[in-house]
Amino acid sequence: MKTKSNSKVVEWYSAERMHDMSKKWLSELNFIKDEQQFLEELITDYTHQIINDDALSRAQDVTTALLRTTRGTQKLIAALEQHENDLSLMVDGKDELEKEKKYKAEHIEFIATISSFFHDYKAVKFEIFNLVKKLMKTDKQERLLK
Repeated sequence: MKTKSNSKVVEWYSAERMHDMSKKWLSELNFIKDEQQFLEELITDYTHQIINDDALSRAQDVTTALLRTTRGTQKLIAALEQHENDLSLMVDGKDELEKEKKYKAEHIEFIATISSFFHDYKAVKFEIFNLVKKLMKTDKQERLLK
């Protein structure tokens, strides 16, 4: 039922609206790509504490999840760039109803995929911050005891 209502909504999206959505998603994904590099460096900076702490398995899990989202980011960026390039069929003035319908269906899929990806990425980022926060507190306590 929700899919039908979503498809009706997308039918009313103009090519400009879909273009704006795609550009926004690409911008957010490129920011996430930079953020992922920062998170990788953050984990690397705390490798010594991770190894000496009981957080090793947790660190391995979040690192694996971060690598998975990094690959996902790259795939989504490539797919969205192609989707953005294909937008020209919506504005070329030709009546290619089947292609336009397929493009809109693809756009609906992107709405769900991007939303799911952002949700998963935020969860991974939350776990990394919690891990690093714990390590920073441990490091601070050790320095105070010295």
